[in-house]
Amino acid sequence: MKRTIQTLLVLATAATACASAAHAGQKEERFTLVSAAEPTAHRTDNTAVTASVMPIDKKDDVFSIGLEALKWVGASSREVGVPYPDLWCADFINFILRRTGHTTTNSRSARSFLDYGKRIDSPRVGAIVVLQRGGPNNGHVGIVRGTDGAGNIIVISGNHGNKVWESPYPKSRVLGYVIPPESN
Repeated sequence: MKRTIQTLLVLATAATACASAAHAGQKEERFTLVSAAEPTAHRTDNTAVTASVMPIDKKDDVFSIGLEALKWVGASSREVGVPYPDLWCADFINFILRRTGHTTTNSRSARSFLDYGKRIDSPRVGAIVVLQRGGPNNGHVGIVRGTDGAGNIIVISGNHGNKVWESPYPKSRVLGYVIPPESN
């Protein structure tokens, strides 16, 4: 958990630096340290911590979806506010989309995300990935965190042992990648 929190703070700081340079019309200065605002507790059970940073245009920044998902790693379905013991991976993704100001699928089906937003050809941090699971009508959905050396994707998803968790998945299970319709 400590590493997750450190990663979140580093990513938030980097996003802030890039956003402030872009919004100010300034040339980005690499390797300049920028401090994020004081971290604040997100929930009383200390399973996630957020950093208050300068606002980023949520409609255009897929990366913000990944940051929001990362904040919830370790949270249970109850803490996220979705039904349990039902399958809730799609509920978690819709929850993240609402929190980042994006439209949702309004569906509890993982495969509903195959008809959502804009399709992209390859994994992108913060993109939604739909994975094959079990039978032909089953699926799993999560947020792309990155890839490993073999091209397999690292995914943050709900309903992973009744928790939001990060796990690698074989690239052979990928049915598609999408980003919200209003994103670039």
